[in-house]
Amino acid sequence: MLEQTLPAGPTRKLALLLQKWGKMASFRDRRLLAQLLYRTALMLEADLPLTRRELAKARPRPNHAVQHLSAVGIGTTGTCNASCIHCPTGKDSTANSPRGTMPMALFRKIIDGIVDEGVAVESHIGFGLFGDGLIDPMVVERARYVHDRLPDVIFSVNTNGAAYNSAKHKALYPYVTLLSLHCESLTPETYDYLMTPLRAKNVFPKYEQILRDFPGKVRVSVPVSRANRDELETIRDWFTSRGAKEVVFDPMSSRCMKDLSLFHRLSLSPVAIRCSSEVTRDLIVDCDGAVLPCCNDFVREQPIGNLMIESFRETMTNLARRQFAQTMDDGRHAEVPLCTRCFGDVRTPNFPFDHPVLAEAR
Repeated sequence: MLEQTLPAGPTRKLALLLQKWGKMASFRDRRLLAQLLYRTALMLEADLPLTRRELAKARPRPNHAVQHLSAVGIGTTGTCNASCIHCPTGKDSTANSPRGTMPMALFRKIIDGIVDEGVAVESHIGFGLFGDGLIDPMVVERARYVHDRLPDVIFSVNTNGAAYNSAKHKALYPYVTLLSLHCESLTPETYDYLMTPLRAKNVFPKYEQILRDFPGKVRVSVPVSRANRDELETIRDWFTSRGAKEVVFDPMSSRCMKDLSLFHRLSLSPVAIRCSSEVTRDLIVDCDGAVLPCCNDFVREQPIGNLMIESFRETMTNLARRQFAQTMDDGRHAEVPLCTRCFGDVRTPNFPFDHPVLAEAR
């Protein structure tokens, strides 16, 4: 964890050990013991964000209150400089989606709502939904606001790296937990094919700048497909050798596109994805305030709220969100056109290297 990079004297070492034991107790579902260990750790060292996050998540919430959130995805901009061949962005299906920048007042309303309602964000807050997080001209100002109001949250800015400007964007370093970099290939021809209209010759030098400016904070996300499966280890080694914090291989998703023919050619062996009501523990907000059930609703066909006209509490407790959650738990996915088109590869324990398609090819 990032707090472990701070100078560790005897007291801090003990606090970090208690934090580790607390996490182990949580995994074993010994919640009271975990809380005792966490609270003891905080008595020794107040500057332990992970410990504070875990205690915040454990706070009980009354039924009428806004419940704790798993993750928050904010479309700070609706503009993306890429139109990857397997993504609806930049296609006719999303031609009517907003391409503007989220008003700062709306953005503060989201963050202030989380703070004022005492809601814990258990996983992370991320900038970049259907657009690239670095295209937002106010990205540094917004990041500073998140850091000031929610200093313990795990916070990432999602980007493909093409818009990176070192002079402007390296100012994000003190505020972000992670800079999440989307990369589908290090082979120029494959990259140019998958991430059109971006070009490897223009973007790859940006990778070097990002890795230099964000040491220990770059998380590389690689969607695995039949087009890049033979270079996955090369991608991982290239980024980790240059200081990336981690390289994560993600299963290919259909992104609920209506035409799934290309997805089926690229994916390994997809299955239907059928969510439970847990999906409504995420807050997904587009740049105009539209609240969506998941980050795959690129066409915005299933809105469940609008933060431009609703309060934060109203959005999080409204009838549409409750009804959608019930539909998921009832298994009535066939009634939601968005869900009928949701497919993806299965994340195996050592994905993708133990996936049958890749394992058989070795």
